Amino acid sequence: MLDAVLADWEAVLSALRETGWPTDFRWTMAETEAAELLPTADEIFRRLTADTDESATLTVDLDGIVFRSYFFDVDEIEFTFDPGGVTDAARFPGVASFVRLLGNATGKRVVVLMESTDHAGLPALLSYQP
Repeated sequence: MLDAVLADWEAVLSALRETGWPTDFRWTMAETEAAELLPTADEIFRRLTADTDESATLTVDLDGIVFRSYFFDVDEIEFTFDPGGVTDAARFPGVASFVRLLGNATGKRVVVLMESTDHAGLPALLSYQP
C-alpha cells in the first residue's frame, strides 16, 4: 500500500490484533522470543528511527500462508509472502482475506505485486479497493 501514514499502520496493527490470527513480532531477526503484545505503530517507528541498527519483523500466519512486514518505511505498508504457497484455489482465500483486511482497515487500495524495489512501475497481480 503506497502513500501510507502512521495512522494507516496503526489501523492495520489494530485490525490484526482483533482477528486472532497468529502473529509473531520481533525487534531483531536474532531475537528468540516473540513480543507478548504487538506494539503500536508509533512505538515501532519511533524505535526504528532512534536506532538505525534496530530492525523489526511482523509475521502473520494465515492458513499456512505466511505474510511478513519489515517496517521499512512509514509511507509504504509492505508485506511479503511466498506465492508458491498458493498451490491451488483452496489456498487463495487466505491471501484474499489478508488483502481485504489491509484495505478495510485503512480504506485504501491494496495492490499485490511481484517483488521489486520499483513498486509504482509494476502491474498489479491482485488489487482491492474497499
